[in-house]
Amino acid sequence: MNVKKVLLTTIGIVAFWFAQADNQDSIKHWSIKNSIISSSEQTSLSNWSAGGFSSFAFSNFYKGFFNYKRNKIQWESSVELAYGMIWQDKTGNGFKDKDNKFQKSDDKIEANSILSRKMYRNWNYRELLNLKSQFDEGFKDEKLIVAPFSPMILTSSLGWEYKQSGFSVLFSFLTGKTTMVTDRRLIGNSIFGFTEQDQTTLFSLGSYIKLYFQKDIFKNINLLAKLDFYYDYNKTSLLDTDISGEVFVNMKISKYLTAFISFQAIMDKDFNSTLQYKERMGFSVPINF
Repeated sequence: MNVKKVLLTTIGIVAFWFAQADNQDSIKHWSIKNSIISSSEQTSLSNWSAGGFSSFAFSNFYKGFFNYKRNKIQWESSVELAYGMIWQDKTGNGFKDKDNKFQKSDDKIEANSILSRKMYRNWNYRELLNLKSQFDEGFKDEKLIVAPFSPMILTSSLGWEYKQSGFSVLFSFLTGKTTMVTDRRLIGNSIFGFTEQDQTTLFSLGSYIKLYFQKDIFKNINLLAKLDFYYDYNKTSLLDTDISGEVFVNMKISKYLTAFISFQAIMDKDFNSTLQYKERMGFSVPINF
């Protein structure tokens, strides 16, 4: 039997078992939290002795948590959406100049759905689904490398989780990772690990470790940190492990103003052999509901 079919069937059976274990639903068992952070910046320069470019930038970030808990069953879902753009007047001719274009500075789609059942004390059985993609086109050296929702990367895993006081770590030795490309301009692209010219999907089986921490570390300062490791069983060396780390610090200055700082680093040798790094910081007016 195909390994992919075995994995999907196993996940389906476990999901059904979780659902049957507790089929009574009530709104009181749900906890929902949404947060929107919007920021913008404008710089206008004219005959400035120190040089530089006039610029305009904006970004929007949404984070939603949808958690259900009843008896030994817990279902945690989260969505993170981000998009930002920056414009620079490199020619000095303003918005009318077609050579001065908006370029994206942030672009993220990530959804997580985690179903768990208490096993013993701080240990749980755990099933995870993770989806990652982006909204817009992305270029490197004027070459298209991503398009809207292409690629989409779906990770599904079965394993065990240790969870205590804002910290959790997931161990899974049965994890499937599927890369899907629908944009014809990217089909068969080797940067996604594709080896055939008309290839649109790539499935791999491996091990997955996910560390997660979120807590108010000081008054009005919240820290969120994530660290993921994925090793494809088809790889010959542990040095080919995909690693992704992210840190987001949110500092409440007043009721209507917050400061934020975020760092993200990725090592994925299917894409390239160098470290990918992104840093953002700024002030924003938060909306929580």
